[in-house]
Amino acid sequence: MSIGPENALNALNALNALSGNNALNALGSESPAQAEALITNRDGIVGTRIDHIVAVAPGLSNSPKNLARLSSNERAAIFQSELAPSVDVTFETHDGQPVATLWRQTKEKNKRHSVALDKMVQMTGPTIEQLTVQLKHVAGYAQIRPDRGAEILSQTSIPTSFFASIGFMDAARTPYTIELLNAALQFSFPVIQRMKYTLAVKRPIEFSPQVQPMIPTPTHGSLPSGHATESFLMARMLWKLLIHSNVPQYNDHAYWGEMLMRQAARIATNRTVAGVHFPIDSVAGGLLGLTLADHVYQMSCGGDWSFARFNAPKFDPADDFDWHRFYSAEGDRLKLEASSDRGVWFKSKKHSDDGDVPSTTLAWLWNKALGEWKDLEYGEGK
Repeated sequence: MSIGPENALNALNALNALSGNNALNALGSESPAQAEALITNRDGIVGTRIDHIVAVAPGLSNSPKNLARLSSNERAAIFQSELAPSVDVTFETHDGQPVATLWRQTKEKNKRHSVALDKMVQMTGPTIEQLTVQLKHVAGYAQIRPDRGAEILSQTSIPTSFFASIGFMDAARTPYTIELLNAALQFSFPVIQRMKYTLAVKRPIEFSPQVQPMIPTPTHGSLPSGHATESFLMARMLWKLLIHSNVPQYNDHAYWGEMLMRQAARIATNRTVAGVHFPIDSVAGGLLGLTLADHVYQMSCGGDWSFARFNAPKFDPADDFDWHRFYSAEGDRLKLEASSDRGVWFKSKKHSDDGDVPSTTLAWLWNKALGEWKDLEYGEGK
């Protein structure tokens, strides 16, 4: 589900459907014929020069009120200008294994161009021995490729429709929710690629000529899985919207969150079925996606944020991917730790709000998206 520049905005293409009046579509036209028509049209109606121009009010500098009048593409760039500088990735080694650390950058109060760094995600890469054992899972999952083929091919791009089958999303109904998810996904893409580049974990196809993936194997590293990262990021962002909407059916039943996570897990596991990922890749990706969702929410609304550590060498390679081991939809929380006979392979910690001021632009988008999930009151809009 990697979202390069060519398809990063695919999730928003459906917004074109909002333009029900075909005549209005011409407003965006830049055809030579229309330009010529506008020139002659002006010549015909301008008349004499207006000598007195009424004073025009200045624009609202650096104000989120401007966002509603921008195109979604322009807003997307502004959202990334807020999200992208908020993280950094560094590299080191520990006991011969690569370690990638994702740092959270917080602007220090009353200090211009000064930031504090806190660890947000730390990943230690798996061993070759572990991946060799994990290859048995890849071979086993290959048996169900005929059953999952349509899903796998449909999920190579952003799987909005799969989440929309659980949460009622539609371009006309929830345009800002789609825009929020897109902003989060665009933010996650370079983070995922930098983590992959740092850890440089080999793909299943490099271990055996019998893997024979059913789709082309991406050239970037295997861990963390980008599909798992993006799917769990989407699932948790949606779950947060449902929770904070205060709509009874969402707040009284955690199974909405459970279903969103099941969908994310299905998408992640399908990449193992396809032969391009190990289950351990999905473990790492799931953790990264869930943590990034917390980060995006914190930047939008303030509050707590999460730190997660994944020590892959401690993960039992005989184990499959199971998101329940590190996350609970009930209460929307990362679990404190998970372990195997090898030791503790996952730890998390909740950090309290340290006085960060949420981004006003991201807060605007979050509130717009949140409003799409609230129930309408009788008589509203009169």
